[in-house]
Amino acid sequence: MLGQIQSEFPVLMVQEACKVYKMGDSEVHALKGVSLSVRPGEFLAIMGTSGSGKSTLLQIVGCLDRPSSGRVFIEGQDVAVLSDTDLSSIRNKKLGFIFQAFNLMPQETAANNVEVPLQYAGIGRRERRRLSIEALTAVGLADRVDHRPAELSGGQRQRVAIARAIVNKPLIILADEPTGALDSKSGIDVMAILQQLNEQGRTIIMVTHDPSIARHAHRIVKLSDGMKVEEENVEAPKQARKYVKEIMKSQLHAERAAAGLMATPGGPAPRPRVAPSPPVAPPVGEEAPVCPRCNIDNRLRSRYCRGCGFPLEQTDMGMRNVRARLVGGRVRCEACGFENRSVAKYCVGCGALMDSAYSGTGQGL
Repeated sequence: MLGQIQSEFPVLMVQEACKVYKMGDSEVHALKGVSLSVRPGEFLAIMGTSGSGKSTLLQIVGCLDRPSSGRVFIEGQDVAVLSDTDLSSIRNKKLGFIFQAFNLMPQETAANNVEVPLQYAGIGRRERRRLSIEALTAVGLADRVDHRPAELSGGQRQRVAIARAIVNKPLIILADEPTGALDSKSGIDVMAILQQLNEQGRTIIMVTHDPSIARHAHRIVKLSDGMKVEEENVEAPKQARKYVKEIMKSQLHAERAAAGLMATPGGPAPRPRVAPSPPVAPPVGEEAPVCPRCNIDNRLRSRYCRGCGFPLEQTDMGMRNVRARLVGGRVRCEACGFENRSVAKYCVGCGALMDSAYSGTGQGL
């Protein structure tokens, strides 16, 4: 279950935000009077096509840009009028950022990348190391602490970015297309982590163009041409962890089917597994077969010798002589027709003892 909204008082409020970019003599209106509010513990998804203004809105909410007009409040404080130094402090202490392109330093380890916000906060080295390992463990990367980005998959790099976003325990997590550069399985894994963070009380604002990803949130705000055109409350958000389990289950079934351990739709039935039979005492008057090659006692009605692998299906045939025929340098057993090596004493095909003379030659083996 997703995190519960903790208070009716909004932790973030945007009032009539506009953003105008000047390009020569022309103006581009990226935002046109957008208003919204986010309560503590809420998971909000902002949707829109390319150029709809969703990333611009996220930059303004994240104090990376200022609105041309309008107001933005974080915990009741109007950040639109703050200095650059004050905005930098708010970004470091109250906001955590997750980007589509990860934005990791390639020459640094995962732990060192996660420590960056803590360095700006003036936290000591030992404490930084402890907190970074704690954050990486929370996203399932305890065994990748000292790996560099080039040694990680795309999903693992995004998890490092999530760990960096949560290491300073921010008030709001801002995610800009967090699954855009990932395959479907890694994307669902990332959404499962975000939902888990939301369950722990974190407020999350996510930008996405994928409707299926947006359905994981409490509420969806849709933008078009810089304006808010629709707002929807999601009554039953999708549970990413449930889909992770389903994907893992389907992958396991596919692997088992490829290995021939289970039937595939429309394919042949799998070969049933047969448990080894326990030793059975021979009935009175019946003896367990003795291998004619190595003289080892075998289980009753054994097909092959447990010592040398010699076939015992026709053990009684191995107790008597059969005629053999020399054909092209090989010895053909007349009992079963199997062609054996010229030095063979017993037929590999049926186990018959071939110590009689060759047919028509008068020579012994």
